[in-house]
Amino acid sequence: MKRRAMCVVAVLVGLSGCCAQEEVARPVDLSGLEEIRVDYHYAGWELFEEHFTIRPADRPGAFVLRGRYETEKGDAVEVEMPVSPERVADFVRQATSPTWARERGVRALAQRVDQRSLRSFEPVVRSPASRCTDQELQQLAKRHFGRSGLVALIDEHYGHGISWTDDYPHALVQMRWRGKPVFVMSSQSQKALMLPWDPGMPVHSPPEMDQNWSLPLSASLQALLPPQSRTYERLGGIPDMELRLNWNAMYKAERRCDALRPRPNASASPST
Repeated sequence: MKRRAMCVVAVLVGLSGCCAQEEVARPVDLSGLEEIRVDYHYAGWELFEEHFTIRPADRPGAFVLRGRYETEKGDAVEVEMPVSPERVADFVRQATSPTWARERGVRALAQRVDQRSLRSFEPVVRSPASRCTDQELQQLAKRHFGRSGLVALIDEHYGHGISWTDDYPHALVQMRWRGKPVFVMSSQSQKALMLPWDPGMPVHSPPEMDQNWSLPLSASLQALLPPQSRTYERLGGIPDMELRLNWNAMYKAERRCDALRPRPNASASPST
């Protein structure tokens, strides 16, 4: 009887694993897909825009990307290149999957961070000088890079909307199907992977409850684009995030140092 029960459990575990695998790689029918359009506009120290379309090619089951992007030197590049149907299917799969909540996305980002980059601090010249040594500040900063501390640091980094000036990205993605409504998502995020994504056209104050924090969604969109494009670069951004996390941890370390070793009150009367 015990052996039979163990066999039943093994079968159920096997079926659940099989179903989970099928859920991850569920098949996608691309026969009705007419176009995926990606428009990226940037305003900051410079102004530029990039436009891409992915449409079915003449050969059945094939897709081709056409568009225009701008290099860092400001040169415009016209591009026409094949895109594998597997990459197209992966983007469609991710775009039509249930949305990720903020907490899930932030925790997934914490797993992507290179811990080595967070534990390397450059000496900082401060005025007035810190009451802690560089080594002491580094030890205080490293306390934020534990599991829960790093998640909190990333969540604070993403904040709620625009965090700094002279950096205004706008991405609009539209997916058109034969006989179906247009799928639209957009982002104005300055942060890594352009997370989060909002359903529909860009608006000034999108409802946070509808946002999608899916890392695979950003990655699958990036995989469709030319690696030399600014849009591709913007859909990455993990190293820049790691740098900013480092700065934020050091800032918190300095505030903690001030709390531990307060400066004498200049207005206080001298002791007798």
